[in-house]
This record gives sequence, C-alpha cells and structure tokens, in this order.
Amino acid sequence: MGITTKAKVYSILPLLLLATVSCGGGAEKGQTVAFWQFWPSRHIQPLIDDFERRHPGVEVEMQQLTWASGFEKIVAAAAAGKPPDLCELGSTWVPRFASEGAIHKVTALTETHRDKLRMWEIASYSGEIYGWPWVLGTRVLFYNKALFERAGLDPADPPSTWSEMLEAARLINEPESGVHGFGLNAGERYVSYKKFMAFAWGNGGGILSDDLSRSIFDSPANRETLEFYLSLRPFSLVERQDMLDQAFKEGRLGMVVSGGWNLKRIPEEAPSLDYGVALIPRPDGEEGVHASFAGGEALVIFERSERKELAAELARFLLEPRNVVALCREVRSVQPSFIGAEDDPYYLSHPHDLVFVKQLETAVSPPAVSEWMRMEEVIDSAVESALHGRRSPGEALEEADGRLNGILAGRRGG
Repeated sequence: MGITTKAKVYSILPLLLLATVSCGGGAEKGQTVAFWQFWPSRHIQPLIDDFERRHPGVEVEMQQLTWASGFEKIVAAAAAGKPPDLCELGSTWVPRFASEGAIHKVTALTETHRDKLRMWEIASYSGEIYGWPWVLGTRVLFYNKALFERAGLDPADPPSTWSEMLEAARLINEPESGVHGFGLNAGERYVSYKKFMAFAWGNGGGILSDDLSRSIFDSPANRETLEFYLSLRPFSLVERQDMLDQAFKEGRLGMVVSGGWNLKRIPEEAPSLDYGVALIPRPDGEEGVHASFAGGEALVIFERSERKELAAELARFLLEPRNVVALCREVRSVQPSFIGAEDDPYYLSHPHDLVFVKQLETAVSPPAVSEWMRMEEVIDSAVESALHGRRSPGEALEEADGRLNGILAGRRGG
C-alpha cells in the first residue's frame, strides 16, 4: 500500500508505442482478462470465481505477484508490450507509470464511484484519475494495557494528545528492566517519514506546496513536530519496525505506531497480550488533528490492454463493498476504500479494526509525483539525522528542504 521495493526503477516510456482503445460498451463473452495482484491467491480466487459465474464465457487469468519482484515484472511486461489488462499498483507506483503513459486514464469511467470511495489521490496524477482506490492502509497507536496499568495510567484511556503521549512514555519507561515507553523507527528505508509525517500532518505541516512545485518541508509546523518527536527519544526503543513490533508482542514496549498486520499477528504470536489501539495523538490545542500516513492499492488498466471494457468491469466488481470487505477481513492489514465501511457489520463487531477505518478519515497520502521515492529517502534521512544527533531539527529540515527543491528543479529541467 504504497508499498515500495528496493528494485531498480527502469524507464518504460521509450518502449511504449501506445494505441488508445475505446472503453465504451460492455464485456463480450468468450474473452480472457489478465489480472495481476499481490494478495495470496486463496483470498482472491473466491472473488474471481464469483465474477466468472456472473459473466459466463469470461475467464480471468489471475497472477499473484510478490513485493520482492512484482514491480520489475510489471515494468518488464509493460516495456515488452504485454502488460496485464487489470493490475493492482501501490499508490507510490501510480505516478511513475502514469507519467510515462503506461496506464490508461479512467477519469470518465470513475464518475459513479467518485462520491463512494475515499483517497482518490492515490490513483491520480497531474489532474487525471488513472485507477480506482481499492484497499487502503494507515497506521495507528498500539498500546500495552498491562504496562499502562503498572505505570498508574488508565488502560481504558489511551493518550489523545502529544503531551499525554510523552507523559505516558515517561511513566512506562523502565530501560533497566527492558521496558521502553515508546518505539521510534530507524535503520530502514521507506518507514521513518510515515511515522514523523503522521504527527506533522496533524500539526498543519506538509511536504510540498499544493501545486507540487516547491518544498514546504522546512516550516515552523514541521520544526515544532520534529522537536516533539525527538522529545520521545529518551523514553524510546529506537529500532526497525519488525523489531519494534516484536518488542511490543513480548510486552517490552508501552506504545508503538504500527499497521494493521498486527491485528492478525498478535493473536497468533502473543495471544495473552492485552493491548488496545487508538488514533494517532494530536498536538495539544484546539487546531490539532489525529492525522496519520495513508497508502493503498489502486486497480489500474494498462494502456496497451485490448480488453479495457472487461478490465473496467472486473475492477467495478472487485470494488463492490462486500467483495472488498471479504478481502480485508481475511488479511486485516488493509481497510476498504469505500466510504461508510465503519457501518459494516464486520467492523462494528471488531473494534480494533474499526479504529483503522476511522483513522483513514484524517489520514494523508504522500504527494503524487513521479519522483516520490527519491523524496521519501530525503525525508527519512533528515528525520534520522536529527534522531541520532547528527543535525539539529532546524538543520535537518533546512537541508532536506534544499534537497527536495533540487529534485523538483531537476524535474523541471532547472
């Protein structure tokens, strides 16, 4: 969901000689549509079987990709002129493929879904829509109820503001016994910015201007946020996400910002852990927001597909609320894109999952620019340089601001 890989990004534009095919009309019988996606086939195949039952004579050739090699495989197929008809793309990949003309504009095809789905920005680029937001992912605050109680805190009242969060971390922190108040991310790519920017967005901060033409990263709001973020360090375990998640499951971490994958792993790996989830704490004061990072997966149609109509029909089927919930309730690491998911019986009966759905209401996705992966690394580097004391908060943000503007200037040829 917005999941990125370390794969080399190849240019695909020179190899694409694109011919636009009309998307009007309905699907014809006796056709095959190729669908590439990243979820375990056992979760998707029942949906595909149902689609084929509804469309006699239509066959879906589904291929399960992996996050380790899927991006390269998609790029290679597009470059060879043999892409799938419908494909699941991570939100940070959409601008890349859209900027090189590889995926089909579906702005006109999405009108009926426009007010039914959220996070259209993950499927958009340069004012056009290139796909349908399918499943979304965000981050929330996980907290250990037993450690809260041991520290004299109310386990039924998780921190709602920055000051409450800092105080909870301080009271829980007992490094001499191996217990830390909070978990701060460091040492891996594509992670630190998601945690820092959750607090920054909630404080009115940002990364790029509204027109995506310049960096606004070095702002008073972001400086204030970074200073708060660093204030957590004395009471925190500083590690990679997998190590923080493991420490939390072992009862050694009071709080951690993490993703929905824990909703499935904790009951399996730490069934006795008494934990809760809450919205990301907001800044103190009336203007703060419980913001968080938002990523997701979009369903896109490749420009060279000869079955755009059928691909669009399959996309619309997969977007039906019951079908999206069927996938999300199995994997639990993502949430449906459709508005009103909080009223679905599944989420009403699963309060931890419901917090993720509610967090999506104020979650923010990164800017839709083709250079985003490079920008991500700049932000990660800035946060970690401040976290490890190599730069002051002001120096870290100022340096990152210059580097981000340099990337934008390169895009403009400046």
